[in-house]
Amino acid sequence: MGADAKQLADVVVVGYGTQSKEEFTGSAARVKGDVVKDLPVQSFDQGLAGKATGVSIGQPNGVLNNAPVIRIRGINSISLSSYPLVVVDGIPINTGNVAGSSTVANNPLGDINPADIESIDVLKDAASTSIYGSRAAAGVILITTKSGKAGKPKVTYEGWAGVTRAVRLPKLLNAEQFMMIKNEAVLNAKILTGKENDPTVPSALFFPMYNADGSLVDTDWYKEVYQTGFSQNHSLGVSGGSETTKYYFSTNYSKQKGILKTNEFTRKAVRFNLDHKLTPWLSLTGNANYNNTLNSSPNTGSLEGNAFGIVGSARLAWISAPNVPVYNPDGSYNITTANAIGMGNNQVASNFYNPVPVLNLNKYTSENDHIIGNFVADFHPVKGLNYRISYGVDRLKIENITFQSRVHGPAYGSAVGVGGNATNTSLMLNNTDFTNTLGYQTTLLAKHSIGLLVGYDCQKVASSAWGATRSNVADDFFDEYQGSYGAIVPGGTTINSLGDKALVSVFGRLTYDYDKKYFLTVNFRRDGNSALGTGKKYGNFGGVSGGWSLGEEAFYRNSTLAQVMTGVKLRASWGRIGNANLNNWYGSLTLYNSGLYGSAATWAFSQGGNSDLGWETGKQTNVGADLGLFNDRVQLDMTYYRNNVDDLILNVPQSPSKGIPNNAILQNVGAMYNRGFEVGITASIMERGKFSWRTNLNYTHNKNRVTELYGQGSEIVGTTSATAETSNITRVGYSVGSLYGAKTDGVNPENGQRIFINKEGQKVQYNHAVPSGQSRWTYLDGSAAPAISVSDYQLLGNALPTFYGGFNNTFTYGNFDLGINFTYSGGNYVMNGSKGTWRDQRFWNNTTEVLERWTTPGQVTDIPRVVYGDLLSNGSSFPISENVEKGDYIRLQTASLGYRVPVKLFGPKSGISSVRVYTQVFNAFLLTKYSGTDPDISSNGNNNLTPGVDKNSVPQGRTFTFGVNVGF
Repeated sequence: MGADAKQLADVVVVGYGTQSKEEFTGSAARVKGDVVKDLPVQSFDQGLAGKATGVSIGQPNGVLNNAPVIRIRGINSISLSSYPLVVVDGIPINTGNVAGSSTVANNPLGDINPADIESIDVLKDAASTSIYGSRAAAGVILITTKSGKAGKPKVTYEGWAGVTRAVRLPKLLNAEQFMMIKNEAVLNAKILTGKENDPTVPSALFFPMYNADGSLVDTDWYKEVYQTGFSQNHSLGVSGGSETTKYYFSTNYSKQKGILKTNEFTRKAVRFNLDHKLTPWLSLTGNANYNNTLNSSPNTGSLEGNAFGIVGSARLAWISAPNVPVYNPDGSYNITTANAIGMGNNQVASNFYNPVPVLNLNKYTSENDHIIGNFVADFHPVKGLNYRISYGVDRLKIENITFQSRVHGPAYGSAVGVGGNATNTSLMLNNTDFTNTLGYQTTLLAKHSIGLLVGYDCQKVASSAWGATRSNVADDFFDEYQGSYGAIVPGGTTINSLGDKALVSVFGRLTYDYDKKYFLTVNFRRDGNSALGTGKKYGNFGGVSGGWSLGEEAFYRNSTLAQVMTGVKLRASWGRIGNANLNNWYGSLTLYNSGLYGSAATWAFSQGGNSDLGWETGKQTNVGADLGLFNDRVQLDMTYYRNNVDDLILNVPQSPSKGIPNNAILQNVGAMYNRGFEVGITASIMERGKFSWRTNLNYTHNKNRVTELYGQGSEIVGTTSATAETSNITRVGYSVGSLYGAKTDGVNPENGQRIFINKEGQKVQYNHAVPSGQSRWTYLDGSAAPAISVSDYQLLGNALPTFYGGFNNTFTYGNFDLGINFTYSGGNYVMNGSKGTWRDQRFWNNTTEVLERWTTPGQVTDIPRVVYGDLLSNGSSFPISENVEKGDYIRLQTASLGYRVPVKLFGPKSGISSVRVYTQVFNAFLLTKYSGTDPDISSNGNNNLTPGVDKNSVPQGRTFTFGVNVGF
């Protein structure tokens, strides 16, 4: 993969080889490594937003190194991962959040130094991806790292430093406003319950505290939880070689601090790539990459499953009372013996933590020791014939360390299991890939070019995990697992485990072109997957694509149209791919767990198997055109695609009388499709003297529909934070994971009560405080009505973007360069569940929007009358349509300004060949009508069943950097 820059511009990296862009007839997109190397991100995938057609990238929160939500041409499965296959220098590697921790994010793609990347190729259609078989159902991202070039050694230094601040945080009530709103809510509750004149019922519960200097206690919890994060990144590369031996060496150190206190990311990396031509017929290539990555984070409440946790930093910053202090006058933490924040003079008790001691005393880390390497030998016995043998390793050791203090927080107390605890877990993922390919390339009669490739691929993945928890710490001095504790408990079966899986494949590819006008590619792969049922383990997949370079035809070149449209290539493809990327490696088997029955060893039925469990299959069709206008100053590529996915693997409910654990078995049932089109425009808009303007605009439209589930009327309900809240539904005729909840119809102007629509379409209003014996739920005429429940829930909107893309611009003037890059997305709705938190009328603080609450008959507002204890009217208790908002946005993703310093200023003896200094801003601004922190946020991460939910998550940060790139 050591092509020079010009060749890289002209080729497309495909499965097990390359093709020229002219010959390639599938659907792919290329992003050069220069695009991502200087971005203030932890992993290269975070920097791909808006850079390629068909590729949707969403950052689910502002936690460092959290895996982004990546979807290539939509969701391609319901229960299996929609994360694409990522291949680095021919090695399939781990993706997603691999921490095994519900607290710390750990994206293994953050172990790759972006400065080492030469190019990123995204394969999108089945004809291109099918040669990777079942691993490629969600698309393929091919990473080619840098390699040496013949010539004098070259040294490069690339570094940047920056600051990151939280943006779009909602404005909270200050202490005076908080007491006013809460006491108004207390008085309203007293009046509405008919106890207005009862002196035993308080009319106010919230009262001020004063500092030693007499000033009002008015705590800004944002300042206690958030910070300005300072970051730095340094990369050093050395490359060079001769005609026979080429090398590339690099090292990287990255230290990044997030917008939350104690949230940090540290990477130490070294890479060595070597190409050696041993003889005219034998070439050797070796790539080795070692990384140590440390992810540190508080419990943010932002990772999947944590949205409702009482320890989540984002939620605590929002709801903590501003009229109470962080510390007591003696300097101790403001906490109670009930393990909650002290409420000062307020006459109410909290069940939430003080966020400051939780941040200061507890620690959560996930550390990677990661080796990615491969060895390749190429034999060229005769002209055109190449035999390649390749062995690759992705060895990832993850160590998760947790310490929770007994002073305050989840491990508070002195009982066994708490009293302070420390948990250490270790996970080893050993992924090996052994590949043999035989390729032959020839040209017959000067016009017939033929390429043949056959190969064998064997991938094995083994996992080994162990861990234990020590609790009841002997002394607060200890904050490590190795300290002194009173008890130790080994981890359960999910922590202490062994596992392995294998994929064995044979594959082939035929390419043909005639006179560089007519092109044909045929791919085939037969996969065997150990996770599937007996007799269903093997599947046949493949694709065919063809192209016609109309612009090379004599009749076209002589036409007047050719003077404007100088290049025309038409292409089409069809392919069939499989998907069996089960999270459960033994999903087809009936399993038993060991256990004890009293003191006797026994086995317990733990999983119902299905020996007929087979592949999900996707049949894809693509039709497109590549056009060059005005001597290729403008290049336009357009593609229409259709992907029908059948035999979806779903957990099908079973009768409880069968005694099957969890009352479900994996089966191949259900179907869905994705249909859409992509348009990409690359243009050199202007080149006049010292000034130039180059631009790229890409647009993707995608429609997702479920066409079949596991029975008539069946549907799949998705929940946010385990089973805390039903938020999504997958139903035939709609997109996967549509938003789901109670429908509302504003606030009754006469009484300030929230109006709901029940399943019969009737309007029902809710009053949290009523006299004893009366109903909180009434029709508009005041008569009692049944309470709104899950049975009244309705589908509230599509949660998947129907269009997305980017608009990227580069301006140059002399030695100056200016980059302006936008991303956009829309056509979807977002459940702003955080709005329910911000308006909750318990002892929680609120945003200033509650100042617009209903107070007077006839007043029109969307915020109900405040009533103390009301957690339902504003959607804090369950999702409501009032909080469903359009997710359309345009974001200025990056804006950069650079200057190339004339090297003559340094003199010929300096050895300096180039210097560029630059400044940039990342996540510069966001244009949207969405009232939450960010419409990209996904509290459920990359979960296909529950997209589009924003609940108590940390917002995005805005980063300003200054950098310098120096070449010697």
